Amino acid sequence: MRLALTLSLRDLGHDWRATFCFLAALMGVLAPLLVLFALKNGIIQNMVTSLVDDPSNRELIAEGAARYPAEFFQALQQNPDVGFVSPSTRSINTTVSALRHRDARALERNVSVIPTGAGDPLIAGEVPEPGAVYLSESLAEALSAEPGDTIEMFVDRELSGQRETARRDMTVSGIVGKQLYGRDAAFLSLPDLLAVELYRDDRAISADTWTEPRPAPPYYPSFRLYARDLEVLPKLRSELAAMGVRARPRAQNVELLLALRTNLNILFLAVAGLACAGFWFAMAANLRAMTETRRVTYSLLGLLGSPLGQRRLIPLMQAVILVQGGIALTLLAVLPTIAGINAYFSDPGGNAVAQLGLVHVAATLAIGLVTSLTASGWALSAVGGIGMDEVLTHAA
Repeated sequence: MRLALTLSLRDLGHDWRATFCFLAALMGVLAPLLVLFALKNGIIQNMVTSLVDDPSNRELIAEGAARYPAEFFQALQQNPDVGFVSPSTRSINTTVSALRHRDARALERNVSVIPTGAGDPLIAGEVPEPGAVYLSESLAEALSAEPGDTIEMFVDRELSGQRETARRDMTVSGIVGKQLYGRDAAFLSLPDLLAVELYRDDRAISADTWTEPRPAPPYYPSFRLYARDLEVLPKLRSELAAMGVRARPRAQNVELLLALRTNLNILFLAVAGLACAGFWFAMAANLRAMTETRRVTYSLLGLLGSPLGQRRLIPLMQAVILVQGGIALTLLAVLPTIAGINAYFSDPGGNAVAQLGLVHVAATLAIGLVTSLTASGWALSAVGGIGMDEVLTHAA
């Protein structure tokens, strides 16, 4: 094997022009492919993942008002396709009159309030208890509020032509980032949201007693619902329709979002496969041509007693050396390029714009090894067909 390796290296060094052209051709094919793959694993994958994993795209919005009993929500909570569900009030009661931060002297009127609970995909921390609230980032900025601050919530109603206002201090438990919810909203516990509705609907409830605990109602007019993931959203919607519940997805192009990630992978595999196939055939033809130009040399080696297996090792080793050497040179050029791309182009989320990890490098080397071993088959068969008498015929 050492003799075959020595002969392979010396032959490549002797015909250095052909070796250089082969390495340049490999780099020309592989370098843009690796940069494209790095971009796919970086910014393209991040964009697709953010779209597919965005909780708002998994939301199903109830259409119209109905009467949903507690059993309806219990059934949904036990459904494996449901990621989160919470009862909700009528849409007219999903706003409060104002939120005020006394210390910052900031006031926001007609603020949307959203019921939350355990498993809410928008809430990263502990679920707010009655008297606590999560603020969307835009609302928190408007109120100059931070976690731990106390804000006032105001709820207005009209009775006999006179306006009455109830108030309550709320503790800010956390902030919901703009990437999860981009509008002004406050996320309350369900009891607090029901208290807002009861205060507006029930004259017997006064501004002094509206926050007192009360039994849960037997029915709820609406709900807030998220599928476990985007793939089961159409199925969950069909299940609701079978129950007579009308709901529409917030994301209007669910099928497009689902197909986007798959189609991008298929597209890249097609491009990579076409490039690899073209290089494989070019390499096989090149190795065969190299063998044909050295028929006399292989015949002489056979005449000198070199076994056929050892002679066949020469084109095999040359294939491995050329491909692995070409990959190494390509990586030496590509890795600084990727580092430059990441340094020059900044991603808002702090993620790498182009990403090529050790696993990808190892996979490239492995694919190159398989390619070189298989592409050398034509040349190996040609070596087996070279007789020892050819050198004598050539000399004659």
